[in-house]
Formats: sequence, structure tokens, C-alpha cells
Amino acid sequence: MLSGAHQEIPTFLPRRMRRSSEHDAALLALEAAATSALCHRGQKIYGREDPADSWYYVVSGLARKCAIRPDGRRQIVDFLLPGDFFGFTVWLEHAFTVEAVVDGTVVSRYPRRCVEMIADKDPKVGRVIREAAFDSVSRSQARMLILGRMTARQKVCSFLVEIADRSSGDATQAVVLPMSRYDIADYLAMSVETVSRTLRP
Repeated sequence: MLSGAHQEIPTFLPRRMRRSSEHDAALLALEAAATSALCHRGQKIYGREDPADSWYYVVSGLARKCAIRPDGRRQIVDFLLPGDFFGFTVWLEHAFTVEAVVDGTVVSRYPRRCVEMIADKDPKVGRVIREAAFDSVSRSQARMLILGRMTARQKVCSFLVEIADRSSGDATQAVVLPMSRYDIADYLAMSVETVSRTLRP
């Protein structure tokens, strides 16, 4: 599949933030404030204009952050994998909708004010939260470059590298794609037919 594509993959894709003992200790410190939810496929975790009073963490499964364009089409702006924090915003309301992609997706929810109080007292928690926010920004910046500069083949190749790196840190192994080709198309701003042709062996 996509033979020779490795020569076309850009070098500006961000490296996933690696889990460390500090990361695990921060999660442990936040555990008392967390509530977890088991989500089914398509279930909304939060919607556009919902109060931004909590932050979230993907324990297992997959979620997507998306928006509806003025013409009614959906645009996926991020896939959220296990280990990803999300929901960070300076606004009082969310600008995007986040939904579970697969059945059995587990998401932890942390009240924003409570987390901020814990972070004020524990510098390690504050550091991990900042790194998680920076990780999200880096993915968004890389995606903007992908959408603006690359051919359909390069977009799909870069997407596969991104998911491989974020899933296991090793892009040389087989890539498992839990999202549909429609989701991939909405993420890369391509037609599903083009995605299917590019992925075809």
C-alpha cells in the first residue's frame, strides 16, 4: 500500500508527547476530581457552544473534534486518541463538537476550576497540562501545512504517519485505522472517493 510514499512524507509532522512518570503522577493527582463515561459510537461528549467548564482525557477508544462549515459539510479538525487531553479553551463556550468514533470509548472529565486549583498547588500537574495543550497546538499547525501544500497522495501518507506515531510511536508497523474513510476524508478535506483510491493497494 502506497509503495514509495515514504519519500514524500514531510518532516514537519509533530512527534507525539511521550508519557512519562511525571505524566502518570499528574493523572494520579487528578484522579479524585475525575468522572469517567463510557461512550457509544457517535455519542456527543460536548457540543459547540456548550459551557467550557471541564477538560477531558481519552482513556480508550477514539473521538473526533469537528465543526460544520457554512455549506453544511462536516470538517474534522482533530482525532483524539488514548492519552490525549482535550477541551482546552480560553473562552466560556466550546467552539467545536467532540464525538466518540467507536463504541466503548472511555473519556475522563475534569472540572476546569478544580484542575486549575490542583495545578496551582502541584507544578508537575501544571506542566503536564501545558504540554498537553502545546501538543494539541502542534498537531493543528502541522495539519494546516498538510492541507495547504500537499497532493492527495501526500496528505494521506502524512495522515498515516501521524496516526502511526500517535498510536505506537513506530510508523514502520501496520497502521490500524479505527475511523472510517468518510472520517479521513472530512479530516483531510478530500472526497471519500479520493481517499479510497489513494488507500487502495
